[in-house]
Amino acid sequence: MPSTESDAASYATTSETDFYELLELPSSNAPLTPSLLRKSYRKASLKWHPDKNPSPEAAELFHLLSIAYDVLSDPATRAAYDNARNARLALKRRNEAFDVNRKRMQEELESRERGAKRARADGEDAEERFRQQLEKLRAEGVELRRKREEAVRAAAAEEEEEKEDKLMSRFSEIDRTLRVRWKRKGNQHIDEQHLRSVFSKYGAIQDCVVPLTKPEKEKKLKSALIVFTSIVAAHAAIHDTLDPAFKDLVWASGKEPDISHHHHHPSPGPPTSSSPKPKRQTPEDSPKPSTPATPTTATTRDPKLNRVPSFASFTGMPRGSPFNTSAVAQSPDYESITLMRMRAAEKAKIEARIRKEEEEEEASAAEEGEV
Repeated sequence: MPSTESDAASYATTSETDFYELLELPSSNAPLTPSLLRKSYRKASLKWHPDKNPSPEAAELFHLLSIAYDVLSDPATRAAYDNARNARLALKRRNEAFDVNRKRMQEELESRERGAKRARADGEDAEERFRQQLEKLRAEGVELRRKREEAVRAAAAEEEEEKEDKLMSRFSEIDRTLRVRWKRKGNQHIDEQHLRSVFSKYGAIQDCVVPLTKPEKEKKLKSALIVFTSIVAAHAAIHDTLDPAFKDLVWASGKEPDISHHHHHPSPGPPTSSSPKPKRQTPEDSPKPSTPATPTTATTRDPKLNRVPSFASFTGMPRGSPFNTSAVAQSPDYESITLMRMRAAEKAKIEARIRKEEEEEEASAAEEGEV
């Protein structure tokens, strides 16, 4: 620290200490009298004299008080100091103003960043909510489509059941029953399970009955009854090519069910030109001559069956029959019955030709036997 008055001028322009504040004097703009300067100096000296103030900074402040008095007591030095002090104060104010602006700009920037983050977060939240809503709608659509498909399948199954029930209600159990016969010798493998496996390809089988016979009453031919759940399956089975292991397959009722009426028990009336479906072979229980047991279908068959049936043999529908209306043509079993009738007519032609050939062969065999 300088201790002479020559150093006061250098301190006046370089020192950053506010001598007015140190001496507790008014600002440099106010008039400063020598008496006021001495009074303030004396008061501050007593306060910061090292002998009276034991604080560590007391000696340094006491020395600054002497420099401040020297600077302010000389008008020229005081003017230089005031100029330097005013410049420092102006720089301080400018720095404070710059700090305020910079702080305001920083706050605005931080506020914008927070707004941007908030907007980005809101956008992400909105996108997530949209995605969740879309997933929810997609799941609801899948569930709705599944329920609709289940309803359609249930309706189709119910319609199919109603169709089956209608077909079953139109035809009794005897109408849906077929009798099959086969030679006992060499066909020991034919049992109920075998019959079911052979005839199940035509449709569901309701029951299969193979009568039990005592050994002493066993005949050359065995028979069984096959009850189908649908008349269509029974019709398809009887008009298909018969397995060579079986002798014949006929309707258990002895005649083909009447498919030209909606009721399965037609009311009696005058005979028509339509004839029942001929059997493939003579039933086992038909009368036989005393000659050795041989198939003699020609002797037991009705002569009327020798004629070849045609589509003209089917009588026309009654005027009041529902089959004359378009509603019947659209009924669930109309197509099945029409196909059944067409197959029956075609099969009748083939069987008539086969019977004719068999009769010729049997007649020639009988003539050779007589010779």
